[in-house]
Amino acid sequence: MVYFFYNTLILKIWVLLKFLSLFSKKIRTEIQKRNLSFQNLFLHSPNGKTVIWFHSASVGELDQAKALAETVRRHRPNLFIIQSVFSSSVKEGAFSDPLADVYFFLPFDLPFAYDKIFRFFKPKYLFIMAWDTWPNLLKNASRFKTKSYLCCASLSSQSSRKNPLVRILTKSSLRYLSGIYPSHSLMAKEFVGLVSEGTEFEVLGDTRFESVWNKLETKFPHPLFSEFVTKQNEFLKNHKPVILGSTYPICESYFLKYLESNQDDAFYWIFPHKWETDRMLDLKTKLETFGSVSIFSEFKNQNPHPKFLLFDVLGILAFAYKFGSIAYVGGAFHNRIHNTIEPAALGLPIITGPRIQNAPEAIVMQELGGLIKTETVANFVTNFQKLVQNKELREKMGSTNRNFVVENRGASEKIYNRVFPYDKI
Repeated sequence: MVYFFYNTLILKIWVLLKFLSLFSKKIRTEIQKRNLSFQNLFLHSPNGKTVIWFHSASVGELDQAKALAETVRRHRPNLFIIQSVFSSSVKEGAFSDPLADVYFFLPFDLPFAYDKIFRFFKPKYLFIMAWDTWPNLLKNASRFKTKSYLCCASLSSQSSRKNPLVRILTKSSLRYLSGIYPSHSLMAKEFVGLVSEGTEFEVLGDTRFESVWNKLETKFPHPLFSEFVTKQNEFLKNHKPVILGSTYPICESYFLKYLESNQDDAFYWIFPHKWETDRMLDLKTKLETFGSVSIFSEFKNQNPHPKFLLFDVLGILAFAYKFGSIAYVGGAFHNRIHNTIEPAALGLPIITGPRIQNAPEAIVMQELGGLIKTETVANFVTNFQKLVQNKELREKMGSTNRNFVVENRGASEKIYNRVFPYDKI
């Protein structure tokens, strides 16, 4: 009965979207992009290989899927992997990654939207990352004898899926899963009352930790940054800058409020989410009230080091955390928090805004004491000041975060060993 009401609603929404697409170019383009992606999917044949399907909601979950796919590929290189994503925020450039044989945008969750996929590819396993459990996708996977697993599973306490009106549908959908593997014990408690008796349930960790470690250990930053840190070696031995990563205008305005009421000896590296020249030149002018300011691409390794350094080159932030003392991670005052695993892996305390509910690792860091979530400008200023002035607190929080990341390595192997040893492929 719950599926009947869900499908009635989803069909009405679909009809409405089709109607609105006649007047909205944005909606029309979105529908066309998904239709084209779906059509191109069937240009790729598994040619008799066993098929594994990974599904991710957005960019963060795609990183989780890639880490798990890499482990599966290492053990079983002859599998055929299809990878779907839901969010349009995933750029099609990400589809060139060779870990999957084909990438596509997930169709709208209509009752029979997936029939052609299951009949053509006959996937043996479906791995869904984190939380994107579409009811009809799970039901149809079961109908076509595909075993489904929710990996790096997470739910926030405020999740709409636990709303009394939606909870019944959530529980009905999750019963089609063969296994649910939460990312952390603190996430596991959020599934109480939602897991069916026949579904395997065990905390196996978050695979995204591995992708971050792999990036930090095997990749290299932009050559300009490597040259910069070499020339600034003496300065960086004695000074650890405060790093503001992925900043939006609201983040920068709150930081300026902090500077207005606090004089400190700290140095700051600022990485805007997007380098918008007019906005950053305006920020540069405002920062000059509080100290010297330079733009990274124009920096001539002058002495003394400027109090504020604005980075206008990509491919640096993850590696810059190595030299920092504090990480402000942006996005949580805007829409959703950006990557907290990178600064945590390098032992930094983290401060951010309120919107961390879609980032289970950030929720866990907050509960463990390694991350400070702030709600207002006054709250931000108070806590930012506390971190800048209290070295003992910084070291304690940073150590907590570092331990958290280290303890969560190896999730992909755990998931692989749980699912595949019983498999004959």
